[in-house]
Amino acid sequence: MKKILFAFLSFIVILLTNLFVSKFFNLPFFELSFVTGLMFTLAIGFCSSEGGPTSEILDANIKPFLEKESRTDSHFFKFYNSIPFIVALAYTAVSGVLSIVVYWKYFF
Repeated sequence: MKKILFAFLSFIVILLTNLFVSKFFNLPFFELSFVTGLMFTLAIGFCSSEGGPTSEILDANIKPFLEKESRTDSHFFKFYNSIPFIVALAYTAVSGVLSIVVYWKYFF
C-alpha cells in the first residue's frame, strides 16, 4: 500500500509540475512532458545515489582530517532504486514515445 501511495504521489507531483511549467511558459502541456520527466528522472537519480565524483568533490574539505585508510580508500558508486525514480523513468519513456508518435511527420 505504501509503494502504491508513493507511486501515485510521485506521478501527481510530476503532472502538477508539468502543468505549472507549461502554464508559466505558455506552452502546451504535451510539449514539455518529456523534458519535465527527464528532469525529474535525473534529479531523483542524482539524489538516490551515493559515491562518485560529486561525493569526492564534496568530501575534499574533510579528507585531511580523516585517518590515512579513509583518505586513500576510493569511493564507490551505489545507486538506490526507488519507486519515485521508476515512476519518473516510466513517465519519461511514455512521454518520449508519445512525442515521437505525435511529431513523426516532422522527423521525416
